[in-house]
Amino acid sequence: MSDQWIKIYRASSPIEAELLGGLLRAEGIQVHVPNNPSAGGVGELPADAIETAIYVMPDASDAAKQILNLYEQNSANNAEWYCSGCGELNPGSFEECWQCQKERPIKD
Repeated sequence: MSDQWIKIYRASSPIEAELLGGLLRAEGIQVHVPNNPSAGGVGELPADAIETAIYVMPDASDAAKQILNLYEQNSANNAEWYCSGCGELNPGSFEECWQCQKERPIKD
């Protein structure tokens, strides 16, 4: 087995990369997240300039990918939503509209 790090994910920012690295470490997976010197340009640079790679050892890649797939699924299920009562945009974590308190529609 090779002892070279392999890239398994490109996080949208250095902050997300560190959070996901912590998630993987909590599961006992060794992680390498390189420093991204472009991080200070958030908002001024194109998104791909601040994307940050996450690396793991080859023998942990399958487990790490499973964990990151669950993260992506949970993120997609927590998308912003528009209230059917007043049309207000709400964060995905809200169960009712912050403007009119109408309950979030149930997902299929």
